[in-house]
Amino acid sequence: MLCAALFTIHYSLLTSCSDFFDTDPDNIILEEDYIDKEDEIYKGMLGIINRMQEAGEQAIWLTDTRANLLETTPQAPNALKDIYNYEPTDGNDYADPTCYYAVIIACNDYFHKMQQYHQRVGGMSEQTEANFEALVSSALRIKVWAYYMLGRIYGEAYWFDDPLTEMKDLSDASVFTRCTMKELSERCIQLLDQGIDIDGIHIPSDLTMQWYTWLDSETLNQQAYIRWQYLTPPALLLRAELVAWHCSYLTEEAAQADWLWVRDALLQYLYDFHTAAKASTPSLALLNFGDDPTAADGDMPADWRYKQSILQMTLDFGSGIRDQYFPYFSIFANEEVNDNTNRYQFISGIMYDYANHQRNHLVQYLCPAYPSADTYYLRPSAYGKSLYSDDDIRGPQQHMVMNTINGQDAVTKYYYFYDRTLTPRGYRYLRDNIFEIQPIIVTFRGHDIHFLLAEAENHLGNWDQAYTILNHGMTNRFPNHASADFTLPEGWSPLYASWLPNGGGGNTNAGIVGAARAEEHRLPRPTDEGYALTELERRRLYDWAIADEYLKEYVAEGKSYSYLCKMGERWSQGGRGDAAAARNAVADRIAPKYQGATAQKVRSSILADGYFIQWDLKD
Repeated sequence: MLCAALFTIHYSLLTSCSDFFDTDPDNIILEEDYIDKEDEIYKGMLGIINRMQEAGEQAIWLTDTRANLLETTPQAPNALKDIYNYEPTDGNDYADPTCYYAVIIACNDYFHKMQQYHQRVGGMSEQTEANFEALVSSALRIKVWAYYMLGRIYGEAYWFDDPLTEMKDLSDASVFTRCTMKELSERCIQLLDQGIDIDGIHIPSDLTMQWYTWLDSETLNQQAYIRWQYLTPPALLLRAELVAWHCSYLTEEAAQADWLWVRDALLQYLYDFHTAAKASTPSLALLNFGDDPTAADGDMPADWRYKQSILQMTLDFGSGIRDQYFPYFSIFANEEVNDNTNRYQFISGIMYDYANHQRNHLVQYLCPAYPSADTYYLRPSAYGKSLYSDDDIRGPQQHMVMNTINGQDAVTKYYYFYDRTLTPRGYRYLRDNIFEIQPIIVTFRGHDIHFLLAEAENHLGNWDQAYTILNHGMTNRFPNHASADFTLPEGWSPLYASWLPNGGGGNTNAGIVGAARAEEHRLPRPTDEGYALTELERRRLYDWAIADEYLKEYVAEGKSYSYLCKMGERWSQGGRGDAAAARNAVADRIAPKYQGATAQKVRSSILADGYFIQWDLKD
């Protein structure tokens, strides 16, 4: 099935000379013309981003339907209902992985054409040479992202580096290698670490393309093109996610060095923001933009200020609950990257522009007031809503993520939001014409860092740190942080000091739970009276608690279900447990959403076939 699909993919490489968001997707660069001029090294990259747009929403419909919050509506097509009801997925249109392979093919082809172009021209201007390397580096990360998506959804994929300029059979082992998720994570990490060689030039994976140097070469206005800097996932977070997956297949002892890397790399990443370190700091070179935080007349540019704040889960305190948490979820009800909204949490994402024929179906499938009522396919389930406390800003009572529209419950965070600029303040649609709303599909955001840190600290045996990050954060954990003699306890990295108001810039950390006003996870701690867990038992309890919070945090983002898959893999691998127990733990979190015999059917399906989406990788 997949074999034939790979070769029906056409390269819709965009030919606009100004702005990707002002393009005509009907424009095609033919094979013999592709990258014949210097300008086309940029346009070829836009073709890859176009493929990302086509793949952006697929994980949401395919995996969130199988998680514990969303359910299908009567209007949903049978194929989506089959996904929801754990029917066989092979051959189901919603389960087709071709969109991710299209991204990979586009990246491989781009590397091939960039090699040919560089050999032919022999040399370029200094600026174009720098951009050449940054574009290749960006494409490398996008290729890794596509494989990461395939692995965490399907548990396996075919790896290939060939540009596939002619028909080749999947059985050709010289081109295709069928990889498990463990093998995919190893290959992706290796690619990120080693980079790629193009015409004798070694290109690392962490270079940042400064798009304004092409789009606005005369005035070099960075802020006018700031959204372009967020199109490509950052190398650091890609690697951290892949390492966390790979650790699932190792013993605890073997995984320690990897968990230590995740912990230290992400802590350094946050520390540099919190203390407004210079952009030359190594970890800052891995970001998606290149502003120097010491510039702008001695003050940080707006982009650094906002990243500095919410990456630390600092709250924007105002009058009332919705004012206080406004920045937290305004990342979703937005189509732009701007100073007042989604920079608080936004790290990278896939963007669309309705006016230029760039579409996703997020609002169409989730909004009961969409002009075409027959396309309202997914809504919050009764079980999913019951998981949130009344004060949880992600729950149905607070209306920040879910709300009631036309008498029907809906996931609204992408299009219907609290606008504190209104008089009186209240909720409104992102656009007057609902069908024009094209929200960003987020690939990485600030909370990803905190969940990864909680995982890493847990598996490093640092239960206090994991408990604190998961629950109410550093400021609540250390109420005496302002005292002159305060120091962090032994075992805490000194980099955590920047998470506190007296530690490098007045930061306030509320924790994952605290940032959502959610209920604390009351986990057993080794200091509790009568504590009798083994360390492995404690780590398992903490991991599944982190997963439970992840499910509540990442509704309709295409992430939450695959997090359960990761935990299922981890607790049936590396000597930690067996497949039956791990699959039961996954089923325990999903089956209660279903009624009667369907609940048992879902549980039986997970126990028999596992949690990954099934798709025939043969022709």
